[in-house]
Amino acid sequence: MTSHSAVAPLKVGDEDFLVASMIERCPKGMMLRELVMNALEAARHAPPENRLVEIRPYEHNGTSKLVIWNTGPGMSAQDLHKMCDIAASIGKEKSLTGNFGMGAKVASLPSNQHGMRYRSCKDGLVSEVILCKREDAYGRLRRKDESGFVHEVVDVTDLAKEEGYDTAFDWTEVVLFGNRPDQDTVRDPYNGDPPQDAQWIATYLYHRFYRLPEGVRVVLKKGTNKLDGNRAFDPIPARLERHFEKHETVTTERGIKIHYIYDAPYDKAASHNRSISGAIASAVSTCAVVYRDEMYDVGKGRIWTQNAPIFGIPFGARHISVHVELPDDAAVISDGYRQFLRYSSGEQSQLSAKDFAELVRDYRPVWLLDLIRSFAPERASSDDIRVELQKLLNDLQVQRTGPRVELNGPVMADPGIAPGAEPDGPGRGAPRSSGGGNPVGHKP
Repeated sequence: MTSHSAVAPLKVGDEDFLVASMIERCPKGMMLRELVMNALEAARHAPPENRLVEIRPYEHNGTSKLVIWNTGPGMSAQDLHKMCDIAASIGKEKSLTGNFGMGAKVASLPSNQHGMRYRSCKDGLVSEVILCKREDAYGRLRRKDESGFVHEVVDVTDLAKEEGYDTAFDWTEVVLFGNRPDQDTVRDPYNGDPPQDAQWIATYLYHRFYRLPEGVRVVLKKGTNKLDGNRAFDPIPARLERHFEKHETVTTERGIKIHYIYDAPYDKAASHNRSISGAIASAVSTCAVVYRDEMYDVGKGRIWTQNAPIFGIPFGARHISVHVELPDDAAVISDGYRQFLRYSSGEQSQLSAKDFAELVRDYRPVWLLDLIRSFAPERASSDDIRVELQKLLNDLQVQRTGPRVELNGPVMADPGIAPGAEPDGPGRGAPRSSGGGNPVGHKP
């Protein structure tokens, strides 16, 4: 803008505080999403035969560090320097509905204040920069060369070749050093808060990325998955034919696709679903909203089985998954950190899978209705129901009170004239005319 513009643009009064605030407010769990999404977006521009993303361990001073590596257009030293700034991106259009240009850095630095190393190979030259937090400020680590000159981006081509990197094609790599030198970021990416299990990488990918870009392969190298050796990551749709008993996609009048999936019980372990066989990720059933090939508001395990009845699945939810896929032009927008979706109009409230429960109920296929009925429990007697109800009340620590009969209690009960009472021959009931004047007993 010039001095004659109608608006004087706002400035940032405290840049360090703004940067730290943006970084430290970001949910930790978005780190892997941002790093992998950047890798996928780059790899899809590589030659068809070389579209690859690898997640692997890297031994650094005796400690395993997590690496995300991808083929695709590399970055020069100048590109790498520019990329490190907040709200900066290389080769991407920034927009509120697309790439914000700050995701991977913002999402990763809270859990990698000791450092996160970017390397990129472009035209045979490998450049390196380390982002970290020092003296309460986030930024590029400054390093001196042999002549005493300070650099923020370093040429490491010779070092990369010594370490076995191929510089014949472009690639980019990120290494996560964590918040302390001895932190194993493969097993413990968040320094224990929150703790993660051995399959956290595969499970996160499985419950976030619904599809991969065409031709892109994602490989979890040995040490980054719970099984032996290298394993390919296949999202849910890619596994349907081989691992699931039955599935169907229904398209509604609004263009929304509802994916109904049945994962049969595993014959070797009744507590698991069949798709657990050979899987590197959790095989629990899920309910989620899918938008532009990503999963949002994922409900799984107990959360899903508790909510399943409102979707019309009162029985068998542990084996049934429902994924509601919105069209690309749906009136929704992701939040700043891409953690959840909001409606783009009105109050812009947060979108939930429950918003589509009625739609899911209305479009249930016939085979699914039959399946739900097959999982319904056998008809129970009133005594069985009473026992189960009492167990539930005991578990919830709920006390219930009821009338207790006392011969000389303050309230007189007269069972003989209660509504619905039937004559039951002579007895101790309240007297009622029976023609001969004899008292008649009553059965309530």
